[in-house]
Amino acid sequence: MTVPREREPGAVLTAEDAHGLRRTLLTWLAAVVVLVTGLSSAFNWFFVDRAPQDPVHTWLGGLEDGRSRQLLSRAEAVVADPTLNIFANRVYRNAAGRISGHEVLRVDVQGDRAEIRARVWWDDPAGGERVREEVHTYGVHRVERSGPFNDHWELDSPDVAPLAVHLPAPLDEISVNGESIRPDPDERVPDPTGPGGAWRFEALPGDYAIGLPGNSYYRVPVPLPPVRVAFRDPRPASVDLRIEPSPRMWQETEERITQWLRTCMASEELAPEGCPASTRRTGPEESPDAAAGLPDGDEAAGPGITDVRWRLVSRPALVLVGSPEDPLRWVADPYRPAEARLSYLEDGEPVTERVEFPVLATVRSTGQSAEISVGLE
Repeated sequence: MTVPREREPGAVLTAEDAHGLRRTLLTWLAAVVVLVTGLSSAFNWFFVDRAPQDPVHTWLGGLEDGRSRQLLSRAEAVVADPTLNIFANRVYRNAAGRISGHEVLRVDVQGDRAEIRARVWWDDPAGGERVREEVHTYGVHRVERSGPFNDHWELDSPDVAPLAVHLPAPLDEISVNGESIRPDPDERVPDPTGPGGAWRFEALPGDYAIGLPGNSYYRVPVPLPPVRVAFRDPRPASVDLRIEPSPRMWQETEERITQWLRTCMASEELAPEGCPASTRRTGPEESPDAAAGLPDGDEAAGPGITDVRWRLVSRPALVLVGSPEDPLRWVADPYRPAEARLSYLEDGEPVTERVEFPVLATVRSTGQSAEISVGLE
C-alpha cells in the first residue's frame, strides 16, 4: 500500500500524490465491501433456513422454548395488521399445553416444495414422562433471493390463530398466564357503541389463562377456563372479560367512608363543612362568651350553643353498583340513610337531635389506580 508523501500545509496535491490517495481510498473501500459481504454471507450461512427441514426445526423448537416474539414478529398477519399484537415470551413460556420435543422423520423434496414429516410430543409437567405424541406433515417452499446464501425455505402455514380479549373499557393491566399485560387503547378494535373493545393477539398453540392481576381494583366475577389454541388445528378464539369491584376496591372505599364519618363525628360544630348538619339550627354558632364580647372562660349572659357532640348511630352497609354511563365508575347505593345523634346545650338547656343523611361514595378505576370520593353529594 502506497503512503502519500508528506507535504507542507496549504500545498497543492501533485498528480502523483492524488493518484496515491485515490488508490488508498479504493483499497480501504474494497476491504470494507469484502468484510461486509463476508459477514452477511456467514450470517446467512448459519442463521437462514437453507435446508427444507430447517424451518420446521426452527418453528417447533421455538414452540418448545416459548419464543413467541421471535416466531411471530415478522409474520405476515402481524405486519399487515397494526392492531394484532404478540404475547411476550414470558407469557407464552407459562402456557400449558406447549410441546416438549420433536424430531424430523422424513424429508420429501420436489423442486421448490417439500414435505417434512415430524414427530412431536408432550411431557408430563409433574414427572417429565411423555404423555402424548403425534406425527404431522409440514409443507415448506423455497424462497429465492439475490445475494450469497440468501435462498431459504419457509413454512406454508404456521400454526397460529388470533385470540381476542374483549374488555368493557380500557384497563391498565390484564393477566395472561399469570403475567401482566398493559393493553394499549390505540390498538383495540373498538365497540360500535361504548368505550369497550377487543384486543387481538396472534397466539401460538397452547393454553391461555386470562384474568386480572391480583392487586387490581377489579376481579372477574366467575373465573374463566383457559382458552386453548390447538396444535395443528388452530381456530380463532375470543374471551369476554367482565369485571366487578375487587376486595381492594371495597376495602379502600370502606376505609374512605370510615375516615369521613370519623372526621364529621369529631366536629364540635352544628354544621361542619361537607358533613351532616343540625336540622334545627344551621346558622353561625356563637358561644356565650363571644356573644358578650368577653374572653373565653368569663361568665356571660345571653343565648348560645355549647358542648356540641356528634355520635354515629347507624350507617348502611356498603354496596357498590355500576354506572350505566361509565363501566369504570361505581357508586355506593344509598338505599337507606345513615343516622347520627347530635347533642348540645342551648342557653344551658340540653338538646338532642336525630340527623339522617346519605353516605354517597363514587369510585372510578382503570384497574391499577382509583379515584374515590365520599360525602353528601
